[in-house]
Amino acid sequence: MIEVKIQPVSNGLGVVLPQEVLSQLNATDGECIFLENMFDGSYRLAKHDEKFIEEMTLVDGQMHEEDS
Repeated sequence: MIEVKIQPVSNGLGVVLPQEVLSQLNATDGECIFLENMFDGSYRLAKHDEKFIEEMTLVDGQMHEEDS
């Protein structure tokens, strides 16, 4: 687990991501990354991935409440 500290940034709050995290995300300066709320209440930091979004949309369309 990697700890990051919440700190003031301009008129809000932010965190500085360590280089290790940026490397794993393959993220660079100016790119958008997303904080996704997961079903268990946790969050996931992810780089926008069109292919993944398409796959999840297909899965979501195939899942039904009675299947769970």
